[in-house]
Amino acid sequence: MKNPKNILIGALVATVLAMSVGYAALAQTLNINGTADITSNWNIAFSTISSGTAVGTASNNSAPVISGTTASFDVNFISPGDSMTYQIVVSNSGTLDAVLDDIIVTDSGSDAIVYTVTGVSDGTLLAAGSTNTVTVKVEYSSGVTAQPTTTSRTLSVTLNYVQEA
Repeated sequence: MKNPKNILIGALVATVLAMSVGYAALAQTLNINGTADITSNWNIAFSTISSGTAVGTASNNSAPVISGTTASFDVNFISPGDSMTYQIVVSNSGTLDAVLDDIIVTDSGSDAIVYTVTGVSDGTLLAAGSTNTVTVKVEYSSGVTAQPTTTSRTLSVTLNYVQEA
């Protein structure tokens, strides 16, 4: 009968050899290569603005101006109840859907002159290739009881859009 010690050593050598061959067969470098291109386009902007619809004696001191997603107005009023309403078209000429993140209004002048922005609100979706009409109404408050020292108010409305998640 053979020496059990030799059999054990032979089995260990065979096991180590089998493990070495298995490791060598499985231990290979895996290379993954690829490229990706983004072909989307972000293009949100006001495309048109009306010259304003006047009520009473309201008038533009200067024509309304649009630049990107900002519209500026310079309106003059004489009597309480006078107002000027503008229609502004915002266009998404890009390939990505957009969501209105916030509306920023910058104004200066008389507190007797109030404004409202309708047609959009935070979270309004503007799909790629579509338009939305925003209405801005600037009004000499009919609740004014004393004539303010200035009856003009410069107003700028900016719509900040973000990509839809």
